[in-house]
Amino acid sequence: MNEKRSDMALIDRVKELEQEIVKYHDLESRLESRELQYMKIFNSSTDGLLIYDRHGRIAEANPQACKMYGYRHDEFIELSREDICHSDYHYLFEQFRKETKAKGEFSGESKDLRKDGSMFMAEIRGTEFLYKGKKHVLSMIRDITERKKAEESLHRAFEEIKRLKEQLEMENRFLREEMEVKYQYEEIVGHSDAIVNVLKQIERVADTDTTVFLLGETGTGKELFARAIHNLSVRKNRPMVKVNCAALPDTLIESELFGKEKGAFTGADTTQIGRFEAADGGTIFLDEITEAPPAIQAKLLRVLQECQFERLGSTQTITVDVRVIAASNRDITEALQNGSFRKDLYYRLNVFPVLVPPLRTRREDIPDLVWSFVRMFEKTMGKRIEKIHPKSMMALQQYSWPGNIRELKNMVERAMILSNGPILQLTLPTPSFRNFSDNLTLVEVEKRHISEVLEKTGWRVRGKRCAAEILGLKPTTLDYRIKKLGIQRLPSAYKNL
Repeated sequence: MNEKRSDMALIDRVKELEQEIVKYHDLESRLESRELQYMKIFNSSTDGLLIYDRHGRIAEANPQACKMYGYRHDEFIELSREDICHSDYHYLFEQFRKETKAKGEFSGESKDLRKDGSMFMAEIRGTEFLYKGKKHVLSMIRDITERKKAEESLHRAFEEIKRLKEQLEMENRFLREEMEVKYQYEEIVGHSDAIVNVLKQIERVADTDTTVFLLGETGTGKELFARAIHNLSVRKNRPMVKVNCAALPDTLIESELFGKEKGAFTGADTTQIGRFEAADGGTIFLDEITEAPPAIQAKLLRVLQECQFERLGSTQTITVDVRVIAASNRDITEALQNGSFRKDLYYRLNVFPVLVPPLRTRREDIPDLVWSFVRMFEKTMGKRIEKIHPKSMMALQQYSWPGNIRELKNMVERAMILSNGPILQLTLPTPSFRNFSDNLTLVEVEKRHISEVLEKTGWRVRGKRCAAEILGLKPTTLDYRIKKLGIQRLPSAYKNL
């Protein structure tokens, strides 16, 4: 009886084993089918797929990976990740290991090597998984070389757009400054031999890119002649940017001329292009060039020689195409002898010197100039002048005009303000002011003239009918000239000069 029961149990166990074998074969069949399915996907993927063991050796590679790296399948599976990685392999591997541990997957970019030694940018994503019963890494690779080139090209385009935007903003800034400036006169007025000779020189040099050096006393209208040269040249549709070298503090002149990078110095919160960049393709007018500091003179010499410079705080060389017109009211011989102005810079600037004549050498132009100023102020003041007494005009022609056209314009403006009828009463400066220039330098003349205007306006530098407005200067420029010339508010200001 017991033997019968034992046989029955054995039969039942055999049946159970047979069922388990069937299930195992079924599972094995399904696994094989799934593996074939996975391999089909693996081999047909348009991305490169590589399987690495825990030592970084390549255990499997799909056809796209073989094509991407230029290896046959049998060559590929003899390599390791280190063999095909041009980037810092150990650093990259450590980064991937940390990411996988933290997130279960990794991603990044790498410079990889093909069989022929060429490189390409690869985007790599991967994760750990079981392959043939052991832990492996599945890595998906995409060639992003073209995408990187496109990104770099787009970045360069954005940088160029940014540069052009900065240049346009700078040009607009300079144009706004020019619109705010009150020029000595609206156009070059005069028919004297002296002025006709200057105009002929300007016509000859305008069509060239030759550097022009305008020499003349303060107030003779050098900027107007510079603008005439620019407007007659092929660069007339590009900006003419003005720089008053005497009005800019030594600490700011370099960044104003050549620009600055963000962080170049304390307070440099943004990148700014300089006036040479803003004038690219056009003209830059360096007024009072002899007042530039020695360090800036050296940089200007390089721009004149090579058309190249670097922004403050940058090592990147910038090349510009700029026509240079310079001007000075100083005695150049004295500046060269005392070493305040570089001889090599002078020789580079003095290619085509133009001497702008003082008003006392072109007295026959005074009537035309007076009437041009009268008509100009008639528009702004709403007045109408019909006559100027001949004796007044004769007196104007006999005066020495140490302040030149600027002084004449200021005198006419004052007369227009005081005028109540159609006949303009012109009053010459007082004798003490008229004769003081005979034995004084131009700097002393300027100092005394500014002091007189300051006294007459109660030392009001800003506001309506202020000293800056009468002198035709910006308030900031007048502040700088007062400081540079050492002008102080004293009751005996004229006596102490």
